[in-house]
Amino acid sequence: MQILAALVMTLTVLCWSLGHYQRFDCSRSHKFELSNQSKETMWNLTSPVKITVYFSPSSLATGSELYGDIMAMLREFQFYAHYYRNLAVERIDPLKDPAAAKEIQARYKFSGEENVLIVEYGGRSSVIPVPEMGEYDAAPTNYGDPPRLIAFRGEQVLTSALIGLIEPKLNKKVYFLQGHGEGLPGLPPLELVGQNLKRQNISVAPLNLAQLAQGLPSIPNDAAIVVIAGAHFDLSATELQALQNYWNSGGHLMVLLDPTGETPTLDSFLSTAGITPRNDRVLRLINLGNSMGILRDVTGEFFADSEITSRLVGLNVLFAGNTRSLAQRISPENPRSTRPLIRAVHGFRGCSDYLNTDGGGVHFDPVKDNFFPVIIAAMTDLGGVHDDRISMGASRMVVVGNSEFLKDKFLGGTGLDFFSSAVNMLIDRTRLVGSTPKTKEFFTLNLDDQQVRFLALWTMVVVPLTAALLGGVILWRRRR
Repeated sequence: MQILAALVMTLTVLCWSLGHYQRFDCSRSHKFELSNQSKETMWNLTSPVKITVYFSPSSLATGSELYGDIMAMLREFQFYAHYYRNLAVERIDPLKDPAAAKEIQARYKFSGEENVLIVEYGGRSSVIPVPEMGEYDAAPTNYGDPPRLIAFRGEQVLTSALIGLIEPKLNKKVYFLQGHGEGLPGLPPLELVGQNLKRQNISVAPLNLAQLAQGLPSIPNDAAIVVIAGAHFDLSATELQALQNYWNSGGHLMVLLDPTGETPTLDSFLSTAGITPRNDRVLRLINLGNSMGILRDVTGEFFADSEITSRLVGLNVLFAGNTRSLAQRISPENPRSTRPLIRAVHGFRGCSDYLNTDGGGVHFDPVKDNFFPVIIAAMTDLGGVHDDRISMGASRMVVVGNSEFLKDKFLGGTGLDFFSSAVNMLIDRTRLVGSTPKTKEFFTLNLDDQQVRFLALWTMVVVPLTAALLGGVILWRRRR
């Protein structure tokens, strides 16, 4: 009976462990770890997905070296697709099965010499050329060598294709205000942001409200969100009225402030909505020994009580350049109508005497200045239900006291995740908030001739000789 009880308990523990375990990615670049957006895409499948891997690992075509990474990535996708039930992967090697290869070529109209992934969902399909999943350095082609693989971005490409197949008619359109020094995604310096929005099935369009003076329509009806990305000059009264009408009628806005610009009209509009940009700069004093340094690049941390930032808690985001702090107007009857998203870490303060015109450094005023917590990003609602997960006719706005963090030279992974999460929440795709797929860069070790010789000497001479000598000494002592 004791043996039987032990066997039953062992079997019970094993069966329980099948559904209760943790998986960890210990690789250097975490290339096997999927982002929150990819996981949510697989968790919310309503019908099975089939991926046909038309691939010959032994071919010399560009992308053939990605076979192992692609198959490992697909296994991860299968795991999150309800434990392999909603994602089937079929492999076709054109060299081993030419009949099936010709049939699938004729059906999907692609060249037989290229390696592709065919994604099918809900009667729709998408053909992904395998070279698109890699990032290559074309410099070796100048010397007759093939391009060198430097990064793997298969998760980005596959997740983008899946989002497009799952929501073919939900291509959201985001309008970016123009005419006041703002940037436009897809063009420098916001090229990376444009690529990210395109992968998420989000269209980008410019919006010039100055055309209202000629009697043209106001903000288009198909606008899922209007973004003001770093307005350096102020809005006219006509432009502000168009934004006010859009906001009052349930519109969604994202405002990224340019602290170096003069925008009192825009600031007044934000104040009436519940978020007031302060006339200050968020900075920190650093002791450099004989002098004090001023750190203007702000490190922020996320709040947990918003759908936008709840999956980013524990990470830090860097806001380069100048940053303004924000004041919130909390309504007693609706305390959740305005809520913070990001605050500066301890040590940063909102300083009103930031110009340092006399050269004597900046000074903090305990009355006028803003001390911890210094809010640098917040959101507000107007009407409806004040819950990020529900959009019952609510106007919503996200305000950030910095716009430089979106530029290509400053954009980091966490900053991109925050921007993407805010956009997805504002266009009512809350399930896609969180981290986005990243490019997995391969680690390369560049050594000069002297370092290679030194490494060869140690690996082929010093280490084996040391082991042999140590073994000889131990053997001699034991024989004694």
